[in-house]
Amino acid sequence: MELWVETRSSDGLSNLRAQVCAMLKGLPGFNAQTGTNKRLLGNAAAVHDGSGERWVLLAWEPCHRAWQNPPVPCLHSDPKFPDCAPGETVSAKGILRFYKGGDIEAELARLLASDWLQDR
Repeated sequence: MELWVETRSSDGLSNLRAQVCAMLKGLPGFNAQTGTNKRLLGNAAAVHDGSGERWVLLAWEPCHRAWQNPPVPCLHSDPKFPDCAPGETVSAKGILRFYKGGDIEAELARLLASDWLQDR
């Protein structure tokens, strides 16, 4: 995924952040309103279904923060854009990945070390 901002004014933009919510309410098995099924590591967030074996992972780079909102069945990794000078365009890259397995910490570490940002 990619989000971008283009400055068309004579003023630059700085400290821009976006909130990206992966709403899981309609995904069978992922609609629990709790924080106990979520893990955060660096710029990545992950949530598991009721079995604990199926996961959804979300990450953005650059990232302002990964977080959760326990009363809502959602997942957050929020991008922070580089400063954008007048007439320029800046972007952030994101990934949404599905994982089946029991070692989510290893999978999150593998995701963060992978080349998903290679063509950034």
